[in-house]
Amino acid sequence: MPGASEFDLRPLLDLVALGTIADIVPLTGENRILVSAGLQRLNATRRPGLLALKTVARCPSRLGPFEVGYQLAPRLNAAGRLETAEAALHLLLAQGAAEAAAIARDLDTCNRERQSLERGIAEEAVAAVSATFKPEEQFVIVEGRAAWHIGVVGIVASRVLQQFYRPTIIVGGEGGEWRGSGRSIPGFDLAAALRECGELLVRHGGHAMAAGLALLPENLEPFRARLNELARRALPPEALRPRLALDAEVSLRDLSLECLSQLDRLKPTGQGNPDARFFVRGAAHTRTPQRMGADQQHVKMWVTDGTGAHEAVWWNAGEQALPAGRFDLAFTPQVNDYNGRRSVQLKVADWRRPECLA
Repeated sequence: MPGASEFDLRPLLDLVALGTIADIVPLTGENRILVSAGLQRLNATRRPGLLALKTVARCPSRLGPFEVGYQLAPRLNAAGRLETAEAALHLLLAQGAAEAAAIARDLDTCNRERQSLERGIAEEAVAAVSATFKPEEQFVIVEGRAAWHIGVVGIVASRVLQQFYRPTIIVGGEGGEWRGSGRSIPGFDLAAALRECGELLVRHGGHAMAAGLALLPENLEPFRARLNELARRALPPEALRPRLALDAEVSLRDLSLECLSQLDRLKPTGQGNPDARFFVRGAAHTRTPQRMGADQQHVKMWVTDGTGAHEAVWWNAGEQALPAGRFDLAFTPQVNDYNGRRSVQLKVADWRRPECLA
């Protein structure tokens, strides 16, 4: 292509990193290289739109994949989920700080509206599934209502899947046809399954783990029955139990700031290149766990295995039972920066009662 050899991609790498992480592209191969270089550019960016977005999102001074994926990306995507994505484009093209700040505030407002809408629909969807869910019979979940906003059904599908661990499709109304979005689990190719339901759908597309579709409301029940039969044939019972991937067993004394600095060499981590996750056997509390947050959904713990002790945080623990006595703990270690003090903190993934204690 004429001019390609003279084109310099480097000034655009901040946008490359933003788009790659926001679209949940696997951070492997050349994508990992581009995001690594792009994050450096993003942390030094002078684009008014991105600076304003970092301000309204209350981002830390140093951005990583987590901050991009959970603070910047949701705000950029919020307007498109509710109405049109033009505001996000205008933000990235903004030339002045005042213009960018105004658009960023609007996107922040849209994101709060999106969160509220998503929360309400997710609660309705979970309640609808819970009322009739039979784990031994239902291998897939399909739920839909005309009032559900199509802009958030994909996020709601992810939340329902997390709770019930079944391939999930959530559908919302739009005119004469309903549109939906689905998320799957390993072992069930969602896009292939939709192709086998083609005569019941207006259109469909996607890949093995995520897909979108449109259908007429009267075809919802036949579609649910067909998809459930396909899932029943494809998924053995053991595939319907989530598996926790762990990298190694460790002692808590092994987890120092120096150790975490070595693990940082694996970054950027994200889709396809997850953070290292470890487990420790026979842990115990050194203090009584405390619930945190306005809704008391998070838990802070202080744990020891006899060789060392660290603070641990269990985000979104909800009403789940807390570990007691001796327990095995799975976690991702991270650095906690608070009031100028750096310490090792464990991000809890799960816990279990020990199978045996020496």
